[in-house]
Amino acid sequence: MPVPARNTLAIVGAGSVGLEAAAAALERGFDVHVFERGEVGAHPIAWGHVRLFTTWGANVGPASARLLARHGWSAPPADARPTGAELAGRVLAPLAATPELKGRVHEHAQVVAIGRQATLRAEQPGDASRAARPFRLLVRDHGGRESVLRAFAVLDASGTCGSPAWAGTGGVPARGELYLAPQMSYHCDDVRGLRRTRYAGKRTLVIGGGATACTTVLELAQLAAEEPGTTITWVTRETGAFTGEIANDPLAPRAELFANAHALRSGGDPVMTWVGGAEVEGIEYNSATHKYRVALEVAGQPRLEEADQVIVNAGYR
Repeated sequence: MPVPARNTLAIVGAGSVGLEAAAAALERGFDVHVFERGEVGAHPIAWGHVRLFTTWGANVGPASARLLARHGWSAPPADARPTGAELAGRVLAPLAATPELKGRVHEHAQVVAIGRQATLRAEQPGDASRAARPFRLLVRDHGGRESVLRAFAVLDASGTCGSPAWAGTGGVPARGELYLAPQMSYHCDDVRGLRRTRYAGKRTLVIGGGATACTTVLELAQLAAEEPGTTITWVTRETGAFTGEIANDPLAPRAELFANAHALRSGGDPVMTWVGGAEVEGIEYNSATHKYRVALEVAGQPRLEEADQVIVNAGYR
């Protein structure tokens, strides 16, 4: 295979970071290509109903703004906070469609593996001669066809939302979780919108104690106020502060989210049962009753919880 030019750059991920990097790289003369395993902005689209903690001004990079402005784009109010769907629709999709990037952003192109040409990971560590060998990327399209591409620089901007953490104790899948994962949810579901019928009038067990789990539980509590029979079991490892909660948080919307979650957790709402200090040991599904049974260990004692649906919001890997 011919050796690629020294200015070749492959970027993995077409989200805010990946596309900002691509716009900045073009300004600096790189021959850049972006590989996205889904559609542009797939991650913010997945939680499109959720409003970001930060403003438009913090989510549109300078190179992206310059490129968009050349094609008549008007910036949203810098102090307003977008939803995930608004960020994808008003910035990421138009950015990828600009003439400069349109032929360089490749959707449904999954980067399966990356390595140095003819050099294993453990060979010549720290040796400058490694830099003389280009990176080799194995890329698979949506039809399963594979191609080998080469570039002298690679930037991984794929993020973590595509790799949600397991529910099981220690981050290891719980018993039965690998088998049941395809039918459970591992993301911030739109429980009052697109996924409403899945959760309305049902008992949902939510696993996790971070911002995503807090968002899900608060939305489910709103759904319970609208749809009789909707109840929640919230399972967390934490018994005090939530994961990601900090004192004097400079992001007021995040502080408000955690404050509302604390109030719900301790407020004695009859629609919610909170199980704190818990580790998830196993998950089963009864196809006759269409219910999940989640085996927990709480303060060294076993406990079983039953639910119609399970949402795992235990973070990301």
